[in-house]
Amino acid sequence: MTRKPTRTKPPYQVDVLTIVLVTALVLFGLVTLLNVFCDPFDGSEEAFSDYLAKMHLAFPSRQVANIAISLLAAVPLAVFDYDKYKPFAKTAYLVCLILLLLLVLAGENTRGAFGWFRVGTNRAFQPSEITKVVLIVMLSKTAAERYERHGALKRFDDVAVCVLYFFVPVVLVLLQRDFGTAMVLLLIAVGILFCVRLHWAYLAAGAAAMAGAAVAGWAFLFSEVQKNRIRVFLDPTLDLRGEGLNVLHAKQVIGSGGFWGKGYFVKGTLIQTGYVPVWHSDFIFAGIGEGLGFVGCAALTLVFFLLFFHWLRTALRARDTFGRCMVVGCTVMLASHVFENIGMCLGAMPVTGIPLPFISYGGSNMLASLACVGIVLSVYARATGRRRQL
Repeated sequence: MTRKPTRTKPPYQVDVLTIVLVTALVLFGLVTLLNVFCDPFDGSEEAFSDYLAKMHLAFPSRQVANIAISLLAAVPLAVFDYDKYKPFAKTAYLVCLILLLLLVLAGENTRGAFGWFRVGTNRAFQPSEITKVVLIVMLSKTAAERYERHGALKRFDDVAVCVLYFFVPVVLVLLQRDFGTAMVLLLIAVGILFCVRLHWAYLAAGAAAMAGAAVAGWAFLFSEVQKNRIRVFLDPTLDLRGEGLNVLHAKQVIGSGGFWGKGYFVKGTLIQTGYVPVWHSDFIFAGIGEGLGFVGCAALTLVFFLLFFHWLRTALRARDTFGRCMVVGCTVMLASHVFENIGMCLGAMPVTGIPLPFISYGGSNMLASLACVGIVLSVYARATGRRRQL
């Protein structure tokens, strides 16, 4: 009597390239934070103690703690089979909606938005960042199940359910006046629905609805702060005491770096004088441009491009639609952050407060970014190795 051959699990495949690139970005971010949180150097520094005396280590130390906490979430996501995310997806989604609703009802106004819960005297938690990751899992699960059941998304009920899942958090984020995050959530949804072959008619209807919503938002929803950001984006000279001046200063600081840059921890830099606001988060790319010049900025952009290109290749080799949708959602989320943050510093995009992944200071964004890394590592580890058509 012959025994049936037993199926063995394929070995866990470690995505070395993702780990190397993300580690490099995180370490580079820490060095950049050390640089921008220094008192201006005057050229008299000789010993290491002279440099150390001018460094403010509080924020970089907190960022190290942010990274450590984020790894506590990212490592389990990477180790466990991503199918195990499914039972927790709906609960996590509902928790995120409750947190977003609480912010709408009782949030604290910070720079014109209501997106943070204060934790102690020097900490804040931004639920919308975690909502991005939860939406990726929840929408990927829903879209993949309906795609595998009915094929390409053409049925109205299939599309309606998917739209509802991302429409509710988008509305709650818009009520917080956080239009940058709302746009990221929308782009995540578009990327995931592209994976399940959403019919072009729904795409056209969605584009028309967005155009109508933009007009209605300008008339009834946008605050004067948000409207002014758009006006200043088109003409920075309209507000030379506020947003317009911030963008002009950021561009000036980037331009002062020239081709090779002034270097880090050197005399004569503007970023350490507070010349650009929120230099450690929203406008951190200005400090990178000043310190490392065009060459450094191009190298950083190339690293991000290699990471996202590698992730899209991972999506093509995912073992199922659920994994493929999640990887595309994670790629779209981080790529939109990079595009918006760099574009904002260059004056090519409106100022929306979107941080630069792995580099900007902030615990919530670091948690969301490394959670995406954990998801991608889990999908890569169980990929079939065969290319699949999107």
